[in-house]
Amino acid sequence: MQPLKATELLMVWERGLHQSPLERALALLAAACPENDAETIAAWPIGERDNRLMQLREWIFGPLLTSTAKCPQCAERVEWDNRISDFRQQHAEAAPAAGFDFSAMGYEVCFRLPTSKDVAAMLPEPGEDVLPGLLTRCILSVRRGDRTCEASGLPASVLSDLALKMEQLDPLADIRIDLTCPQCSHAWSAQFDIAGYLWAEIHQWAQQTLNTVHLLAAAYGWSEGDILELSPVRRELYLGLIHS
Repeated sequence: MQPLKATELLMVWERGLHQSPLERALALLAAACPENDAETIAAWPIGERDNRLMQLREWIFGPLLTSTAKCPQCAERVEWDNRISDFRQQHAEAAPAAGFDFSAMGYEVCFRLPTSKDVAAMLPEPGEDVLPGLLTRCILSVRRGDRTCEASGLPASVLSDLALKMEQLDPLADIRIDLTCPQCSHAWSAQFDIAGYLWAEIHQWAQQTLNTVHLLAAAYGWSEGDILELSPVRRELYLGLIHS
């Protein structure tokens, strides 16, 4: 995995304008991980994928994350800060090819962790609960005593326990931020989506960068490539000279 140059990041951003959020995340990793093909990247467990997105985010924008969430009780906007290292230290290694074993209510379940392929296959309709189907896709085999069972026939309580087990093994797959509203003191857990967060930052950066390119090209006659080869500091200094 390697950092992306400004030209590479702009190319991914431009293509991503017409892609789904999942496709954007995978495209970013494909550009930053040329040693892996697209099929391999899509088969990484979600936590592995998001761990690498966090590394990419730190390279591009730094280690501090700042965001807001709306209080579900009074709708107050609550700001929170975290460092990427706060999340990455929870990272679990990708699942081995053979998967994991899990036991509940007499069932012996062999499973793997969910991947981007699974998420893509289970994109929901509005209001649809896709979790049971997602879990079932990740089950490799089920036995109860000396009988082989169908994954689709597992009780809901077993699937619920399996979801908790997956969360323990792959904590970055579902990041939650514990927040308390300063207005009404309501406490809740807000989900944090690194893929969406990073894309929003890249979109803002791309628009600012293209505006900078336009101003410097108009003032100095430089090409886009020449301007993007400059460091961000030098670009800002040249912008300052234009307006001085």
